Amino acid sequence: MANLIKYDFFLALFAFLMPINEKASTIIIFFCLLALIIEFVKKKVRFKLKKELLIFPILYLIYVGTSIFLSDKIEFKLFEQKAALIIFPFLFSTTYKYNQKKILTAFVYGCIVAYVICIVIAFNNSLVFDMGNISFNPLLNESRGFGFFKSMIYEGNYFFGSYFSRLIQISYFAIYLAFAISILLFQPIEFKGKNFIIFIFVIAILQTTSLAGILNLLIIVLVGIIYRVKSRKKRAIIFFGCLGLILLSARYHPRINTTIMGVYKTLQGQNSPEFPKQPRIMTWKASIMAVGQHGIAGLGVGTSQKELNKKYVEINFQRGRNENLNAHNEYLQILLECGVIGFVALLFIFYALIKRINNVEGYKKPFVLCFLLLILVNFMLESMMNRYIGISFFVFFSCMIIVMNKKIELK
Repeated sequence: MANLIKYDFFLALFAFLMPINEKASTIIIFFCLLALIIEFVKKKVRFKLKKELLIFPILYLIYVGTSIFLSDKIEFKLFEQKAALIIFPFLFSTTYKYNQKKILTAFVYGCIVAYVICIVIAFNNSLVFDMGNISFNPLLNESRGFGFFKSMIYEGNYFFGSYFSRLIQISYFAIYLAFAISILLFQPIEFKGKNFIIFIFVIAILQTTSLAGILNLLIIVLVGIIYRVKSRKKRAIIFFGCLGLILLSARYHPRINTTIMGVYKTLQGQNSPEFPKQPRIMTWKASIMAVGQHGIAGLGVGTSQKELNKKYVEINFQRGRNENLNAHNEYLQILLECGVIGFVALLFIFYALIKRINNVEGYKKPFVLCFLLLILVNFMLESMMNRYIGISFFVFFSCMIIVMNKKIELK
């Protein structure tokens, strides 16, 4: 039994379940805490304060403080959701020498299992049984006559978008997969068929139809070119080749093309049923208006959404009001909720990650750089700290990276 209750086993199990099931991964956090307490009782480990991680609980206190003093309504679930800012720094502030490779390997396997589950569900939903005959039809509605790819936008396709990513929201699945690719590329982890798995993850990101996912892939490619390709000629070929693919995608990929046109139409105020208002443009517009009025001190977690909804009404964005859409931008979101002091605390976390890039050696440098860039870009497109699947990913791996050994392990 003693061998089963190992601290890093539960950390790895949490990483494995993160892409698969939100509730299951939440439960495992409590097992991580229990395993750590057992280690404390057995005196196998002791608490060792890591000053680099203090900024996370400080940010949590800022969330609590601004909400208590500035919000007119306080909901406990909002603070429970952000408890990762306290729990994960505590889990990594010990003398326990956890197995980083085991955790990262478990995360990759979790992404593989999540993708297989999504594929199985998509195939199951696409099989039509009629009078003893079996046919394959992944389109949700064929009434408008769209083909396999264009249907992902208008009628829906079980192999794309939210109909495909059934376990977690598409943008978060895309960043999980991109991070898994960076692990396979920049960590010395043995995987049979590693290149094939990377290829599958790239396809999976494209299947999410997340534009953030496309940016994530571009980040991985750029970091890979810098650190893995030595020849300038090869660097130029790969870079311009990827740039060409992006331009072709912008022209011919139905999802990307429609989104770009939708953004243009939204900015011009010329939206139509074919090119409706782009939600992110509208949420950003409303958020900038709200931050302009309240961004110095913030409004607290509870009141910020009410203020956003008021701005949605002002700019005639009814969907934002009806669905209580957040800012879809973490920088604007934290300014609105915690003001300048919360924003500065977030910058200190980025500073700690940048400092880690400068201090680590070898393969760890591009790996940490990939994680930082993925976070910086996705924070522009999502309010990641307002969802458990976002804040748990950000805080867990940030803490792990910040406290990782500076030098490369030779074992």
